[in-house]
Amino acid sequence: MARTILAAVLAVLSSLALAQEIITNQQGPGGQQPNPELRKRLEQYRPVFDLMSSLRLMLELDKQKNLSFSKAQAQKLLPMLKDLQTRADLKPADAEKILSNIEDKILTPAQLKWMDETQLKRQEEMRQRRQGGGGPTNSFGFQGQRGPGGGPGQGGPRGSLFQAIQQGKPFNPFKEDPAKKTLSDLIALLSKR
Repeated sequence: MARTILAAVLAVLSSLALAQEIITNQQGPGGQQPNPELRKRLEQYRPVFDLMSSLRLMLELDKQKNLSFSKAQAQKLLPMLKDLQTRADLKPADAEKILSNIEDKILTPAQLKWMDETQLKRQEEMRQRRQGGGGPTNSFGFQGQRGPGGGPGQGGPRGSLFQAIQQGKPFNPFKEDPAKKTLSDLIALLSKR
């Protein structure tokens, strides 16, 4: 129960940090008011961002002593991960189900504990960087990218990643880097088990 509550708090904090950075960079007319529609859309996609973050952590998790994935875990994970590669659209409800399945049925308590502790540590580091003037970074580690006129960059991971959400188009972050590379690397790693 405590692990579930901690994981939920971590996921919300991570997603809210990302959403807040994007919202402040994508302000409404006159550059003064945050865009409430964008805020709402990003919050709806929180489970997708949580899944992205978890898969990235799972790559690192496998390198930790006594926490690497077993063959049985790999066999359960691979079909889910390969499915993520082929989807044209990843709905938040689907991402939430996939992440719940991974956390509740596949990962061990020790693996979950490492992921939770690592996420907490990184959020604290991110908070300190913001306070220290190291430039804005989001929960995925992207340094703030800005386009002409101070607006968000249209190229690069963040610009294209959130354009689909803003426009209500099909959205699967695992179709483009860096999430695409993370997913491919994780599939390659687990395929060797």
